Amino acid sequence: MDHRMDLGERLDLQERSLDELLAGLELSCGEPGDERVERLAERQPHYRQYHRIGHKRQTAFQALSADRALAERHFEAAVRALLHDDDPSSPRWLAQALAAGAGRRRLLEALLRAAEQGTPYQRACAANAWRWAEPPLRYPSEQARRAGRATATSRAEREAVADLERRFRAVTG
Repeated sequence: MDHRMDLGERLDLQERSLDELLAGLELSCGEPGDERVERLAERQPHYRQYHRIGHKRQTAFQALSADRALAERHFEAAVRALLHDDDPSSPRWLAQALAAGAGRRRLLEALLRAAEQGTPYQRACAANAWRWAEPPLRYPSEQARRAGRATATSRAEREAVADLERRFRAVTG
């Protein structure tokens, strides 16, 4: 992460990129009133924005997940939103929608380009999103998981993008 940016700056970048995506999708996102948010915002001044961003992300995720053609058409804007999300877990939503709708390899290639050519902040965000974008290993049972015996299908899915994985690891260390 670019440590020169404070939390407010990072949240502003993230929200602007989600606003751009939602505008392209022709969607608006209402924020329901929630007294818990107000209580938390009293202790953490950025919480209202963080909460609002979550609603915007879910609105985009639902639209992109429901329509593959939409995910294709708005792929670049959705990737920009991913590259401005430094949260450890929230990139999973857009990464999941893009992998399913626009193609996992295409998404991994975009994240690799960002890792190679992006700003330090975008590189960190790409690394964060990578784990949610790569094909998951699946196991037929808990015993197989403990033994590290993933299904042949999930191993084949990983192998299909192994070239990108190697390049990504070389760039990100």
